[in-house]
Amino acid sequence: MSYTATLKRDSRVTFVDYTWIISGILYQGGTDALVPELMSRGINEVYFHNVAGTPIGKKTVSGVADSFDVEEFFVVVSADQAENIFDFIFHFCELDKPNIGMIRLNKLSHSTIHMLPDERVEDNEASKD
Repeated sequence: MSYTATLKRDSRVTFVDYTWIISGILYQGGTDALVPELMSRGINEVYFHNVAGTPIGKKTVSGVADSFDVEEFFVVVSADQAENIFDFIFHFCELDKPNIGMIRLNKLSHSTIHMLPDERVEDNEASKD
C-alpha cells in the first residue's frame, strides 16, 4: 500500500501561487552589476553566489589552479513581471552571445510573503503579561 504524505499548513503563513523564479549562470561573472540594476527596478528578491570548479575541455598546468569567475543568480518575481525581467536580464547580461551563460524561467509551486510582525501586536501581548 502506498503512503502519501500530507503537508501540514500553518494558519499564520499565507501562501501565494503567482511567483516565478528566474535563475541563471554567468560564466564570466557580472551579477555585481546586475543586482543594483534589478533593485533600481524594484526587484529586491535577488540572490547570487560564486561557483567553483574546473573548466571542462581546457588544458591544465600541474600545480597551477585555473580560476574563473562563474556566478549563479536567482531572482523571485511576480507573474506579471516575469517576462519583462527575464528579457531585461537576457539583454543586460548579453546572454545572446555564445559562452556567456544561461538563464531559466520557472513557476514556483508556492511561496510565502516575508512580513515582519506588527509592533502593536507585540506591545499588546507584552502589556497583558
